[in-house]
Amino acid sequence: MMEKTHTRRCRWQALLVVGTLAIGLTVDGVDAALIPSVSQELRGRPLPTFESQTLDGQPFSSRDLVGKPIIVNFFASWCPVCSMELKDLRALQPDLRQRGVSVIEVLVDPVETPDTVDAARQQLARNPLPFPVVMMVPALRDVFGYDGFPATYFVKADGTFSTTLFGYQPIEQLQQVAQEIAGEGAAATTTPPSSPVPSAGIGRHPPWEKRPLLALIPAAWAQWHPLLVHFPIALLVIEAVFVCALLVRPNERVAQVSVGLLGAAVASLVPTVLTGIRDAGADLGPDSPFWNGLHDRLTHLFRLESSVSLHVLFGLAVTLIAFGRLAWRLRAGDRLLRRGQRVAFTLVTLLGLWVLFGGGQVGGGISHR
Repeated sequence: MMEKTHTRRCRWQALLVVGTLAIGLTVDGVDAALIPSVSQELRGRPLPTFESQTLDGQPFSSRDLVGKPIIVNFFASWCPVCSMELKDLRALQPDLRQRGVSVIEVLVDPVETPDTVDAARQQLARNPLPFPVVMMVPALRDVFGYDGFPATYFVKADGTFSTTLFGYQPIEQLQQVAQEIAGEGAAATTTPPSSPVPSAGIGRHPPWEKRPLLALIPAAWAQWHPLLVHFPIALLVIEAVFVCALLVRPNERVAQVSVGLLGAAVASLVPTVLTGIRDAGADLGPDSPFWNGLHDRLTHLFRLESSVSLHVLFGLAVTLIAFGRLAWRLRAGDRLLRRGQRVAFTLVTLLGLWVLFGGGQVGGGISHR
């Protein structure tokens, strides 16, 4: 009876661990939403001309923005922090209308993730925005100096840029700059308390983007994840070499080292998962980064049209295989696996590596710029 109870407890513990890993597995290689910052780089420059079309296919150009203060917000349909900002702009709509400030939303999906455009149309049809939605075209990159999303550009009635806000900004910050372009109050030239970046748009992206060696120098908490994520990957690869060696020449000592490496790989997934959850939620609003990331993972885990979700599912498969193989070896104890079992174990190990590198390829190919 005690043995059965122990077995059930172990099964529940395993399910709990695997469930946690499913939610928080690594987002290594993913460029997150822009880090909150306030920029004056475009201030005073005239808005260049451009041509595009609205979500319903109507022509739209810079001529439609002439003679009125305007807020141009770039968003992705699948970006949680963008949804938060859209919610704030909705809440500000009555006040903005009263002040004569118009809002234009630019859907970046056509350029960033063309495969999500149809889903975005359906989403916006179910829950339409109270603002015109313009489709992103490559020419808008040069016009706005587009660097990622969410990004909110404020344009005065004379057609010149004012302050630009990158990343999630408190609703008070949006309102303050809106009042400035409406001719009421001074420009918001300082970063709000919740924004971790000082000014001028410096540090809009995580510091290790395009400079991966910086990930080897952990400075802030947010930098620990890209450092830790390499440990389970490296340990699984090295362990696979030992598994292949055991297939050719069985040896108890090599088997012990192999099991130790596999155990270390599984153990190293724990801090990787915890920092991964926090890393995923670091730019998703003012609340706890960990809980933001946890909610994001639970909400979007099975959105297969999203490369991020696909990357996480690959990670889940790697984790399930690693845990399954470790349970297999621990059940066998110190004895060597028989010939047929060694072949099967090696094939499962190589399958895990294949899925691992597939997930790495998906993650490395994700770009939000």
